[in-house]
Amino acid sequence: MSFGTYMYKIRGLMHLKRYQNLFKFKQRSVAEHSWSVAKIAQGLAKIETQYGNNVNMGLLLERCISHDEVELFTGDILSKTKRITEAMKKAVDEAEIIVFNEKFTKIIPQEWIEEYRQYILYAKDGTLEGEILRAADIIDTIFESVEEIKLGNQEDFGEILVSVTESLITIDLASVKYFLKENLGELGLDIREYYGENVYRFIESIKDEKSLIS
Repeated sequence: MSFGTYMYKIRGLMHLKRYQNLFKFKQRSVAEHSWSVAKIAQGLAKIETQYGNNVNMGLLLERCISHDEVELFTGDILSKTKRITEAMKKAVDEAEIIVFNEKFTKIIPQEWIEEYRQYILYAKDGTLEGEILRAADIIDTIFESVEEIKLGNQEDFGEILVSVTESLITIDLASVKYFLKENLGELGLDIREYYGENVYRFIESIKDEKSLIS
């Protein structure tokens, strides 16, 4: 397929809504989410460099803007649903590989396929860039959940907020610890009440990182 056709078709992510099976006051598209993840990742990467870590910013941002493109064909599957059992997670991963091979490869230039396979199927691969992407993806979900809770939509998003923040504290990055210690409370929700005891205790255990970032 040609470059122009791919660019035309991928714009469909601007119309594909996140959390399609949940009520939301503020609707977000997959394309909006990808932009937000890229912007958050850019900031996390800059913090990582201030801690002396080298980040391949170009690779990171390529992964950020591409990692959800297979959802053009699968739709947005909730992370909670994907991970409800190990078998379900494996099945979703296998389905995404099949969809990539059978559908996504038909819309992009053939010489891009292997590169995009890494950006989409293996974007969160345990490298520094992969871990920053994973953290940025979670932080954007935190932001979405906080917005919904503040608007009174806590029944679903209160649970999502606790779950995703607990997954964030498992990511061993200086930038993540900095965000948790210095920025999470700025979102206007009480840490212990809204994020849960595990998150509260983890944040309390982090030494003060503020002096390291000007």
